[in-house]
Amino acid sequence: MDLINRDKLISFEPYRVDEIHVGDGQDNEAVLLKVGDRWILPDLGGLNVAPELIENLIRGVLYAPPGWPVANSLSAMQRFHLADYKFQRRLTLISQGELLGTVYLGTSPGFEKVYAKNSSRSAIFSIPFNSRDAWARSGDWLDRRTLQISAPQLLSFGGHQLTRQGDVWTSETGTAPDDAELKALLLALENVQIENVADDKTHNTLSIAVPDLQMDIESMNIDTTYQFFTLGQKHYIHCSDHALFFGLSAEDFNRFAALDAQLLAGGM
Repeated sequence: MDLINRDKLISFEPYRVDEIHVGDGQDNEAVLLKVGDRWILPDLGGLNVAPELIENLIRGVLYAPPGWPVANSLSAMQRFHLADYKFQRRLTLISQGELLGTVYLGTSPGFEKVYAKNSSRSAIFSIPFNSRDAWARSGDWLDRRTLQISAPQLLSFGGHQLTRQGDVWTSETGTAPDDAELKALLLALENVQIENVADDKTHNTLSIAVPDLQMDIESMNIDTTYQFFTLGQKHYIHCSDHALFFGLSAEDFNRFAALDAQLLAGGM
């Protein structure tokens, strides 16, 4: 089929976009900002957007393949929820502070597809994207791996300290930590994943709470403190590099809570 005569959802070059506002019909809006080669969340202190999530959005919407419009009438726009007063998602696309365009995502015509419309044109397209992957809350874009540490050099916890020289770890007394317990700790740090951002009420409660566990960590790139909390049936982690408290799964929390400080310090 001749693609020359087919149309595109957007008329500008997608690479120009360096700011995206994702809104829904309930007045929620997430702001995604490109800084260098990464995307960040300015409303969450500049935390990173998960690369796979922004890539999915850009590939699915900005680089949506050319196609034939499936409709262009006012009634179809209303029926498919693509109006400025009734939509599933609204993507405001910006380049260096200049508005490039607005794309509305509406209802779905089928599996992993969504109706889409450029606000400046009447043509309605069906594109291979799921509008649920365009979140209107900043926390849903977070890179869950934000707090992972793969190469710590010094660890302080429970009144003990471990120091790494090359591949060898020793405690403050010069003894070697239990190998299995050390591996469990390093794996916990390397694989920890945050789940969400604590709401304001929870943040206020945790900001004056005593942590269940605290750990100071130094590496080549960071010098930080992790604090772990339990509130009701939920678990949270706070990193001194960020003002926010993050939700933590019971599995990740227990990886740290179950560690034996005595064994890590080389005791029996």
